[in-house]
Amino acid sequence: MSNNKLIDKIKIGNIEFEAYIILDENNLEAFAIYCQKADTPLILFEQISSDYKVEIVINQKQVEVLQQLKSENPTKRREHFMLFREFVLTAEQKAKEIVFHDTKLNYFTDVQLIKSIERAYLLD
Repeated sequence: MSNNKLIDKIKIGNIEFEAYIILDENNLEAFAIYCQKADTPLILFEQISSDYKVEIVINQKQVEVLQQLKSENPTKRREHFMLFREFVLTAEQKAKEIVFHDTKLNYFTDVQLIKSIERAYLLD
């Protein structure tokens, strides 16, 4: 990740998250959230076409990592998820300003994909 630009990071409970501006496989700038310094992002926002649309991809293997590291306490899990969501939304806004100026960005909270992360945090 040496060529990537760190834009934010946070530790929530036992889990560390980092938000980066990266170059994707098409050599275009993308926005990625990494969990526990993994090699692949938990969440990736990347421009998918020249018509300025951004796709959000969630890595299910990383979601499983979240599930294994979550707090035993249900109240803490809800608190941690709310902190995680706020972190993503703040970082996402920075990414919009830096990378996705004129693109149509479907925000994280508007996407059904968030349900898999929410379930990883909240369900036993």
